[in-house]
Amino acid sequence: MAGRKGQNLLEQALTIAQAPGRSHQVRLNSLLRLAARWHSLASATIYLPDPKGVVLQRRFSTLATPSGHNCHIPYGVGLAGRTAATLSPQSASADLLHPDEPCSGNGSIAALPLLDGDRLFAVLALESGAAEVAREAVDAAGTLAPVFSLTVARMAAAEEAEEAQRNLSLLSALAKLLSSPQPRGVLLHRLMQLCTSSGLSSCAIVRLKQRNSGKERVIRSCRRGMGDKLPDLLEKEAALAVHVCATETTCAEELGDDSSYRYALCTPLGSNGAALGTMTLFGGPELTAPKQIELAETVARLLSGAMAEAICKEQIKTYDSENEKKLKELSLLYRMSNTMLSTIQLNKLIHLTLTALTSGPTPFFDRAMLFLTNERSGMLLGMLGVTTETSPSLSSQNGGSDDLLSSRWDISDEEMAAQRNSEFCRQVQGRRLELDGTLNIASQAVLEKRLIYIPEEGGIGGPLHSRRSALAASPLIAHGQAVGAVLVDNALTHKPINQEHLRFLQLFTNQAGMAIENSMLYNKIEDANHQLSEAQENLLQKERLAAIGEMAAGIAHELKGPLVSIGGFAGRLARKLPQDTSEWAHADLIVREVLRLEGILSEILLFSKKTTICYTRCDLSEVVKESLAVVTPPLEEKQISVNAKFPRHKLLLLGDGQQLKQVFINIILNALDAMGTGGALNIQVSAAEMDDKEAVQVKISDTGGGIPLESLNSIFTPFFTTKGSGTGLGLPIANRIITNHGGKIQVTNNPGLGVEFRVILPKHW
Repeated sequence: MAGRKGQNLLEQALTIAQAPGRSHQVRLNSLLRLAARWHSLASATIYLPDPKGVVLQRRFSTLATPSGHNCHIPYGVGLAGRTAATLSPQSASADLLHPDEPCSGNGSIAALPLLDGDRLFAVLALESGAAEVAREAVDAAGTLAPVFSLTVARMAAAEEAEEAQRNLSLLSALAKLLSSPQPRGVLLHRLMQLCTSSGLSSCAIVRLKQRNSGKERVIRSCRRGMGDKLPDLLEKEAALAVHVCATETTCAEELGDDSSYRYALCTPLGSNGAALGTMTLFGGPELTAPKQIELAETVARLLSGAMAEAICKEQIKTYDSENEKKLKELSLLYRMSNTMLSTIQLNKLIHLTLTALTSGPTPFFDRAMLFLTNERSGMLLGMLGVTTETSPSLSSQNGGSDDLLSSRWDISDEEMAAQRNSEFCRQVQGRRLELDGTLNIASQAVLEKRLIYIPEEGGIGGPLHSRRSALAASPLIAHGQAVGAVLVDNALTHKPINQEHLRFLQLFTNQAGMAIENSMLYNKIEDANHQLSEAQENLLQKERLAAIGEMAAGIAHELKGPLVSIGGFAGRLARKLPQDTSEWAHADLIVREVLRLEGILSEILLFSKKTTICYTRCDLSEVVKESLAVVTPPLEEKQISVNAKFPRHKLLLLGDGQQLKQVFINIILNALDAMGTGGALNIQVSAAEMDDKEAVQVKISDTGGGIPLESLNSIFTPFFTTKGSGTGLGLPIANRIITNHGGKIQVTNNPGLGVEFRVILPKHW
């Protein structure tokens, strides 16, 4: 009878297992209900192990939903776990069960291992009100083991086929996604969504390393209802990513009790030996299956390749953009260089530089100002101010060609004049900045010889600068010295000044500095050439004058003999004639004119001949006193007072005393001629310095009303005189004697009062 009953149970079980149109999960649950109903049990549950054989990961029960539930019962824990570990039937009460073992709590539970040879394919647990009934049911359920084995095997095969189909669909969708051109960020977001929507994981996170920075980029996608779990997942993912990046191997880890993300699988992302980041998937125990790990690694490799390709495309695009930018920059600088080298006019160079910074459809700056250094006053002087409103579009000298490499800019005289006459330029020209780096950035740029940028600068103030706009200053370097600074701002539009603008400012001012240096060198060459021409002309003039002087000396020497004879005979004739006759008057006039001509001829001979200096140690005070003694009669005759001051100690120098005496006599006689009766002559002898060496000086001043301004520059010119009589050689002779002694004569003219001659002589020559 019992055999017949068992046969009927087996027949019904086979009918259920082979019922068409039902899923394997439904069949398995139906078998469990059959076993429970057949033996009048409270519940029947079957547990399926994981592929690794360490935990029971799935369960189907009459107490659970038909689709089954994930569980996590380690081998050796709870009734089912002990049964799986020992491969032998076990029994226990409800209080000894694992939390994942369902139980109604009305009796005892017995568990039976279902084996396929030596391999455990399931654990069957039966709950009954009486322990004897449970044990009988377990013994009877042994007959159902082949049916359960067949159903579980079919379910595993179907799930495996379904998983393979799902994985193929995932790979197909992934291939389609990776083949579509799209930015890297969009690609990663869609890939993460694909991983979660395909069932590969419940949450997917990619962590990327950012190049050239220590920051990381995180892209994530989770199923609905996992938002509150995301912070915990990100924390666990970050720790896994660190470990995987260090080991460069895939890592699977059990995290917690929540079945939706109990396991995490983290795999590295890399291409050509370069680490790109990690990809982490969260899900159930199926995630750790070898095929799922292989699939995840395949996805990671495809993702790495796509990312590497995207990075290469971005790099190519970046390099292309940078190269185009650099080409424009170099072309612009080449045109600027051509422009700067095309002219040596300093004024035009300055206008071109400031206009280039403020002109065009997209000018670098709103305003540009030029300040030049005045070292003598210690100030920066405003020279030119240009704005976008006063900057014309720079014309090209090659007929408007678009070829940047073959053109250069130009600006007309009218446009430069308009810029100089603008209100802003007049404001700049009226500014004086103290050359102190603590007061304004223009001075700081000049003193430190580097570009200075301050987001807000109040150093200039007034109408030239608004505190709301940034300000930059770049020095102009010529001959290694900062000759000035260019200041720029965006006070009109208040646009920010970026690093690219600052770099262009520095490059432009460097070009302008070199151009200014070339202009200054050219001007120096022109000045030197002009001076050389003047020196050559002066030399030729001196040669002509020397030839004339030699001729004059020869003529004077030849004329002196006849003049002496004429004067002698005229004197004899005058002595024989009565003085009250006209004949005597004529003879006397001849004598006086002959004497005057002899004096002129003597001075001409003295000036024209090369004198030899007989150096002796002489006291300058004594030389001046002897000179005064010679001119004392005319001084007394004109009643001119003499105020002479001599030092107590001797002022000795090496010189020709007789020639020096002639110098002072000539200067004093000129003073006598300039003064009327009752004038005053002041003479002072003192020590002095000349070219940082010891020297002596004599000051001779008079009250003769001074020298006419139109004649002041000609007083040392030979034969120039403002007197009715005289040869005009007195001061030239004196100047030549002092020059031969290595000294100099300085003249201080006081129109309406008098003139002061200052004779300076070195002590040792």
